[in-house]
Amino acid sequence: MKKREYKDSKKNNNNSITYNFIILIISTISLFVESIITIISLFKKGILKKEILSKKTDLGFDLIIKRK
Repeated sequence: MKKREYKDSKKNNNNSITYNFIILIISTISLFVESIITIISLFKKGILKKEILSKKTDLGFDLIIKRK
């Protein structure tokens, strides 16, 4: 009787390890795909674009300096 219970316990433990491994792989792939989508969306929005507004200073933004 003890051997049978031990076999069943070992089989359930093995299934649990396999199940956990499959969940881990699926989660890792999901996070990887989500990060790739985020990076692509950042490139689409233009994180590396340089828009020159001021030809004198070659800056990506204009500064307004007011003197009093």
